[in-house]
Amino acid sequence: MSGDSSASAAIVVPGYGGTIEQPIVRAAVSQLIAEGIAAVPIQFSRGKPTEPFAQELTELRQAREAANTAGATQLALVGRSFGGRMCARSAAEEPPAALVLLGHPIAPQGRPRPEDEAALEAVRCPTLVVQGDHDRLGPLAVLQRIAEVNPNVQIYVLKGVGHSFGARQTEGVQHAAVWLRETLRAR
Repeated sequence: MSGDSSASAAIVVPGYGGTIEQPIVRAAVSQLIAEGIAAVPIQFSRGKPTEPFAQELTELRQAREAANTAGATQLALVGRSFGGRMCARSAAEEPPAALVLLGHPIAPQGRPRPEDEAALEAVRCPTLVVQGDHDRLGPLAVLQRIAEVNPNVQIYVLKGVGHSFGARQTEGVQHAAVWLRETLRAR
């Protein structure tokens, strides 16, 4: 695990087809380490998803088990886009200490994702969604509706950006890392 010897760790999962070299993944890893959280970046073995995502969820479960075996006592999941979809589904089944979603593509226009909505509604751990207010893949209205029924879900809005966060990426990643540190410390 990268980071200090703390028992707090976060598995960081990239977006669709992404690798651990994805810029937002590298930024998240750096920020988590700066906040004293060991960072465990992973990538899925396939670039193209294997819907219904059995392979991705198995690989995420294996990463969680490896982090726990390595000594993580407070394990969080941090997912970017598609990685966040997989983290939310995993968290709905097996709650981690906390969950962070960086740009959650929960309901692209014309392509509703009821399974993703149900997963986020079902999470029972502290959850932060960092979302651009112009994200057409994850409309704020859908996320806000879920946050109204699930008190575990908080939303941090990045003004003036879409799914990629653009110039606001640093702000979003920093906010997420500080939130995660404070959330894990409080548990």
